[in-house]
Amino acid sequence: MIDLLKAQIRLFQTKRRFPKAVIYRGAEVTSSSILEDNVVIFNNTSIINSKVSASTYIQKNSVISNTQIGKYCSIASNVCVGSAEHPTHFISTSPIFYDNEQPLPEFFIDRQLNDQTNHTTIIGNDVWVGQGVIIKSGVNIGTGAIIGAGAVVVKDVAPYSIVVGVPAKHIKWRFDDVIRSKLLKSKWWELPSSLLSTYQNEFEKPELFLKKVNSIKKDERGVL
Repeated sequence: MIDLLKAQIRLFQTKRRFPKAVIYRGAEVTSSSILEDNVVIFNNTSIINSKVSASTYIQKNSVISNTQIGKYCSIASNVCVGSAEHPTHFISTSPIFYDNEQPLPEFFIDRQLNDQTNHTTIIGNDVWVGQGVIIKSGVNIGTGAIIGAGAVVVKDVAPYSIVVGVPAKHIKWRFDDVIRSKLLKSKWWELPSSLLSTYQNEFEKPELFLKKVNSIKKDERGVL
């Protein structure tokens, strides 16, 4: 009963911190994390020391650690991104020997010996991560990429690449070279949502969509 009450209090506090995000029961967001507008965090998902940008959703039972996620990303359930790694060059891989901030009963050190600060994982904009994917810490996932279900990503993924497997490998591109380059140059994900909503007839026609975006005047694009 006490644990349930504590969980309800944490959820209330998190929702108060991020009033424009949707946060489901059992989700946890650490104090060092940031959720932008219209982010959705589903049940029992943990966001640890991470930033989740606007209009991205993360499905249930996922763990996101030390990660920066762009806008309009779709992250499925049971995904693990950016978890800390155990050092292999110490005498032991147990945190008892290198990380006294872990929830363990004893340690043989009085400070952290394994620095994880340089292992931030970056996920670009409009990235689709399938169910059960594992993404190694420090990896950079380019904008528009698709990670197939169950993949284990151990190296950077190029923008608009589709990768699958263990370890994940490139199998195809979402678009040809010209379209990929124009989409990245357009930075359409930075447009105001009110403007994007007027292009609904072009969402399935990238060439026409790009023509619309490229015709926008600077004062219409909003603050980029």
